[in-house]
Amino acid sequence: MILRVTWRRAVAALGALLVAAFAFWWVAPYDISARVPHWRIFGEALHGYMNNAVRLRTLGVRPPPQVDLDDPALLRLGASHFLTGCATCHGAPGVERNPIVQMMNPEAPYLPDVQPRRPAALHWITYNGIKYTGMPGWTGEGREDEAWAVAAFLAKLPEMTEETFRALAFGSTLAPAPVSAIPFGQHSGALTTFGGCVRCHGSDGLGRDGTAPQLAGQTAAYLRRALGNYAGNHRQSGIMEPMAAPLTDSQRDKLAVYFAALPFAPPPDPPRPAALAQGDAAQGERLARQGDPARNIGACLGCHGQPGNPAPRIAGQHPRFLADWLRLWRTGPQAPGPHAERMAAAVRMLSDQDIADLTTYFAGSDSTAATVARVP
Repeated sequence: MILRVTWRRAVAALGALLVAAFAFWWVAPYDISARVPHWRIFGEALHGYMNNAVRLRTLGVRPPPQVDLDDPALLRLGASHFLTGCATCHGAPGVERNPIVQMMNPEAPYLPDVQPRRPAALHWITYNGIKYTGMPGWTGEGREDEAWAVAAFLAKLPEMTEETFRALAFGSTLAPAPVSAIPFGQHSGALTTFGGCVRCHGSDGLGRDGTAPQLAGQTAAYLRRALGNYAGNHRQSGIMEPMAAPLTDSQRDKLAVYFAALPFAPPPDPPRPAALAQGDAAQGERLARQGDPARNIGACLGCHGQPGNPAPRIAGQHPRFLADWLRLWRTGPQAPGPHAERMAAAVRMLSDQDIADLTTYFAGSDSTAATVARVP
């Protein structure tokens, strides 16, 4: 018997399918309790779909030229954030997951025991998160650059000892033993409010190899405003927003006053990342003081370092930090506010060589830029 397919039969079949689908949705026979495991075929289908989605979205993706996944400074930044943003769910060497996580479905994997994915896949998952798993996206909108630090760290995690992780995550602060996870940026348990800051910015406020800015030499007013902007989601950073949000106004004030009072003494010859060429300091000074009107490039010192201007001090900042932020601003506003569009417009036409020249000038300790007046 041959069944002929007609329009009427096709419509009837589609109608029956829709009715069955609605009945499944309405009656809800599939148990959604997190206590009940997925049907094996269903769980494997979902996991396979996730793997395919990540693989296809990262085909041909490579880290930006300035990102060295073996850079110790990048690993330290990634480890510091992992401790406060990830270890509660995923654990770390010497850090067990919170028992609540083990009741998740799907359960967040204990990453020290998991063979890492490709760096591009680690970066994509870190920045985008994954629906229906509890894995959130990166809180700093547009800050894909920060997620590369976590990807670099995750690529090394399975071979990492507890001592190595402690040294990376805590930096110069006194790491407790045993180490415990810090619940999503909260300054409690293993870290004080101050300890949460100095892991990246240093107890001297001079940063750690340019992955975090030097805070010494800034004004209390600027630092207080920056913390408030991060806490209020007015400035984007998946690393700083979770750290600033729990702070009270009083804590922000105390931190701003403390770091602003630290003496400004940048290292005489800060190391430059391999991907950042050595620039021409004289050319950088010309750009900093005069800009380039023909290319619509603004003069940096027209704002930065001028008394009464709210722009931060950039003289003496690490070349890595300066270069990273100039690249970010070149692609568009990164810190919403009254001066964001002005900053983006001033650097939009900078070339990579211009950036190298400017960072060489501003980072030079014997540069006249190092003696520019502090911003009040």
